[in-house]
Amino acid sequence: MNSSTVMTRDIVVVSPTVTAGVAARLMERRRIRHLPVVEYGRLVGILSDRDLLKRPPGTSCGAAMTPAPVTCLPSTSVSQVAKLMLEHKIDSIPIVSYSGSLTGLVTSTDLLGLLTDLDEAQMLPFDFRLRRAASDSDPLFD
Repeated sequence: MNSSTVMTRDIVVVSPTVTAGVAARLMERRRIRHLPVVEYGRLVGILSDRDLLKRPPGTSCGAAMTPAPVTCLPSTSVSQVAKLMLEHKIDSIPIVSYSGSLTGLVTSTDLLGLLTDLDEAQMLPFDFRLRRAASDSDPLFD
């Protein structure tokens, strides 16, 4: 399964000149945690709700954003997207075309959504089992 299957396609974006205060209100109103920052049709950064906590409301999104974020192509596997999120400790990855234009956004919420549908979950490239410890002396607690 590739990232284009799970990505959010209806993406709210901001310009680098928008203030952090405006971006924060937009995120709150739309109930989102990530805003791609786009200039002249190209992705230049990403702004998270955590980025906004560090900046005064008058700061521009260009100054508050993470520049040159980790991105993937629509053909990138969901497994690879998840690995990148874990490796970089991020909760979203913009999906861009070969030309660099934004086509979607995969968030941790999108990936968790796969697990809510058992048919989809069976297609995932991993398996897991829960193991219950017999006692506090079980090696799992060491």
